[in-house]
Amino acid sequence: IFITHWHGDHYLGLPGLIDTMDFENRLKPLTIYAPEKERLTNLLNSGYSSKRFKVTPKAVPAKGCQVKNLLETGDFKIVSVPVRHDVAAVAYSLVEKDRVKINKEKAKKVGLPAQGLIYREIKEKGRVIFEDKKIEFEDISLVEKGKKIVYSGDTEICDNLIRLAGDADLLIQDCTYFDSERKEKYGHASLEDVIKMVEKAGVKKVILTHISRRYRDLEKLRRKVRDYPTLTVAEDFMKVTI
Repeated sequence: IFITHWHGDHYLGLPGLIDTMDFENRLKPLTIYAPEKERLTNLLNSGYSSKRFKVTPKAVPAKGCQVKNLLETGDFKIVSVPVRHDVAAVAYSLVEKDRVKINKEKAKKVGLPAQGLIYREIKEKGRVIFEDKKIEFEDISLVEKGKKIVYSGDTEICDNLIRLAGDADLLIQDCTYFDSERKEKYGHASLEDVIKMVEKAGVKKVILTHISRRYRDLEKLRRKVRDYPTLTVAEDFMKVTI
C-alpha cells in the first residue's frame, strides 16, 4: 500500500481495510509506504488489534528532488518523488520492465517451427543450431516496452512531478480546479496547469481526478476537456486500457 500524504481523504480508509484483510484470514505480511512514517506508526497503534499478519511501515522521502526506488521485482519497479502540497507529500510511479518476446514472424522467416521446445532452448542459451543453421535469440526476438503509470497525489505542478511523469503511458492527476482560483493557497493543480504540464512531459493519457465538489456537472467538465484528446475526467469504477 502506498500513501501519498496525511490528509484524511487519502488515508482514513486504511484501518478499516486492514481489519477487513484480517477478517478475510489474510496471513501474508503487508508493507505500507508513506511519508512521515511516524504518523503511520501512530495510526497503526491507535486502537486494539490482534492481526494475524505483520504490517511493516516503510518511510518515503518527502523532501528534495531525488527519485527514490522503493520496490523492485522482476517485472516492475515503484518509485516516488516529493511534490508540492501544503503538507509533506509524494507522487508515485509504477514502471514495467521491458519484455523480450519471440517474434513468430521472424522465427518463421529463419525456418523455425510454429511451436516447440526449441523456443525454450533458445531463450535459455541465447542461440540454437537448427537444421545445421545457427540462430541467435536476437534474430527472432523483439522488445516490448514496459508501461509507465504515474499517480500525482495532491500537488501543484512542479518540476519533480514533470520529471516523474515524463513519457508516462498514464498519469492519474490531481485537477482540483477547472479554473485557476485559489490553487496556490491549497497546493492543488488546475486544468490550465495540467494542460501545460502534459505537453511538457509528453504524457500519453491523463485521468483527471480529485475534482473539487463545487463542480457538480461532470458533463460540463467533459466538454471543457474534449479538445484535449489525452485528457479524461475520472468516474467511479472506470476502466482504462493502456
